[in-house]
Amino acid sequence: MKISKKALFLLTILTAVAMLSSCMHTVSQPAESPDAQDNSAYPMLVTDFEGRKVNVEKPPQRIVSLAPGITEILFALGAGDSVVGVTDFDDYPREVVNIAKVGDFHGPNMEAIAAQKPDIIFASTLSGQNNMEALQRLGIPVLVLEARDIDQIYSSIQMIGEITGKTHEGSMLTSDMKTRMEAIREKVASYTKPRVFYIVDLNGSYTAGNGTFIDQLITLAGGINVACDGEGWVQYSMEKLVEKNPEVIIAAPHAGDIKSLNKMTGYKDTEAVKNDRIFVVSSDNIISRTSYRIVLGLEEIAKFLHPEAFRD
Repeated sequence: MKISKKALFLLTILTAVAMLSSCMHTVSQPAESPDAQDNSAYPMLVTDFEGRKVNVEKPPQRIVSLAPGITEILFALGAGDSVVGVTDFDDYPREVVNIAKVGDFHGPNMEAIAAQKPDIIFASTLSGQNNMEALQRLGIPVLVLEARDIDQIYSSIQMIGEITGKTHEGSMLTSDMKTRMEAIREKVASYTKPRVFYIVDLNGSYTAGNGTFIDQLITLAGGINVACDGEGWVQYSMEKLVEKNPEVIIAAPHAGDIKSLNKMTGYKDTEAVKNDRIFVVSSDNIISRTSYRIVLGLEEIAKFLHPEAFRD
């Protein structure tokens, strides 16, 4: 079966780049980092997540971010004032609306990037190797720090903090994440783990398999992803879905007509549908972006799976 245009777009966003209300949790930052003005660390040699060694000659004053998750981290660390270029998908925090857009669904706009005269570029895996190598030949450091798992999110925060002179803020942010994640783990540890199926797109029955953030979040939230036998974003047969018989179904906001699952072959025979344990996440961004906000996604999924653990 051919993947729909909607599914292709959604899967692309989920793998790399893609709104949460203004009432979300934010990590408080000190008014001034003790190491913010320390230039003694430069030049620094950094190894990015692609194994490339990049030399950062000086504290970056003009930053282009081609990954929305990295943009969120930059602002959380207090380096948002230095961001001069982002993608069309960047929508958090609100300040990014006023920043020049230098990339879209088709990839980075090389002319627009060059026009911003960046000191450094934080790229995504979709930025294109040829494009990034061309920019590096112009003397612009390019780093790919797009995390593939939660541990790499911690690493990316620390590395971005070091590069931007916000090491202290990076330590605070990762410490806050780890504290909150551990608190959730403790809350759900004593409960039986339900079988969970995540719907990316009903058209083709696409789901999140092993190697995705969603698979990792389901596990951390005290559940079992029934699609963990697949790798990445996969189509899941109705026969296998009925066999695995999920007790909870969670869906992306744009997955399709979730209200009609009780009429759909396969889905209607699952315990999740029979017991009305169907949930829709509030935003794709908090479960798929390589950002500190992944903690919000974990909290949301944990409450879906174990609401009794969060009752006052």
